[in-house]
Amino acid sequence: MTDSSDMLRQIRSQMLQSRLASAVEHKAAGCFHVFTAPDNTRPWENMALTSAEFATDEHLLRSDIALMETVFAERNRSPRLEAVHRQEDDLIPLLQALGWVTEGVYAVYGCQPATAPAVRTNDGIETVAVADDASVTFMQSMMQIGERAFENRDAPLPTLEAATAAQQRWRGMPKVLAYIDGVPVASGMLTLPVDGCSELAGVCTLHDYRCRGVATQVVAHLLRIAHMSGIRLAYLTAADAAAARIYMRAGFAATGLVQTNIGKGT
Repeated sequence: MTDSSDMLRQIRSQMLQSRLASAVEHKAAGCFHVFTAPDNTRPWENMALTSAEFATDEHLLRSDIALMETVFAERNRSPRLEAVHRQEDDLIPLLQALGWVTEGVYAVYGCQPATAPAVRTNDGIETVAVADDASVTFMQSMMQIGERAFENRDAPLPTLEAATAAQQRWRGMPKVLAYIDGVPVASGMLTLPVDGCSELAGVCTLHDYRCRGVATQVVAHLLRIAHMSGIRLAYLTAADAAAARIYMRAGFAATGLVQTNIGKGT
């Protein structure tokens, strides 16, 4: 079994390598990596991540934080850091002592697909894997479910052009749709693995179909795909306790925290 410290190192590595693969501007700053975009200030595109291992010595950690702040200043961007850590780590208290502000905190859950428990299936729920060469209409359904679940309950069906572009972006990523009475009601996907580690992303259910076990079956189906694909560790973040219960039923356990912090005066 992999302990929680090893899991967090793998998760940090996966997050970093995935980000490096799509980076526009990137610069290492000690145990941090600063990602920026020259043409916009969107938070996700102008953010630092930690290395798989970050400094534990306070003097070195202070020096690395100062280096990170300097890179943001050079790029004319506000400092922002997304850190995956354990509750007892020194990084967040040190950032706070230096005047950084906590913007958001979410629990990180990890699961080894090979040991995930069997999930009791509901005969009224059908989950299907969506292949890369499947009809683009499947992608339209996934995108609409995501928008209706997270943003706008009345979101229209995306255009074929938008869905085709998403299909290309998500090529190679396992995807699952869930149906009730032939209606697509939930979806989720796995990111491309890095060193056997992958993130469960975009798991969501339409509001009118929640609390029926749909998301649990989507997660279980994704974990079966992960196991068959050789993925040794799957992880995700839970927005709230209700979401956490879904993931724990499928075999996930609390592993650490993912925390977004913004620099002094931003």
